[in-house]
Amino acid sequence: MAIGMISMLTPLMDRIDRWATSGKAKSIALHPEDWDRLGEKKRAQIEAKYGMPMVCLGGQKAYFDWKHRTKSEEQIEELLQKGEIE
Repeated sequence: MAIGMISMLTPLMDRIDRWATSGKAKSIALHPEDWDRLGEKKRAQIEAKYGMPMVCLGGQKAYFDWKHRTKSEEQIEELLQKGEIE
């Protein structure tokens, strides 16, 4: 699922680099789709490279909503019980 026309035209790493080196950035905020796409290890490498934290736009709630938007309430309840999500 595309997050907008800009994401289709400009690679994610180019967008991150442009923002991180703009002189305005105090953190690198990512759409939940990009947050998920990068994964924890790659996000840690990018944080180290630019010396600033990465955050998911909307926080954990937005990420959860995006990640599980197609799951039924029963599936979400099962994940909660297993401790796979908070």
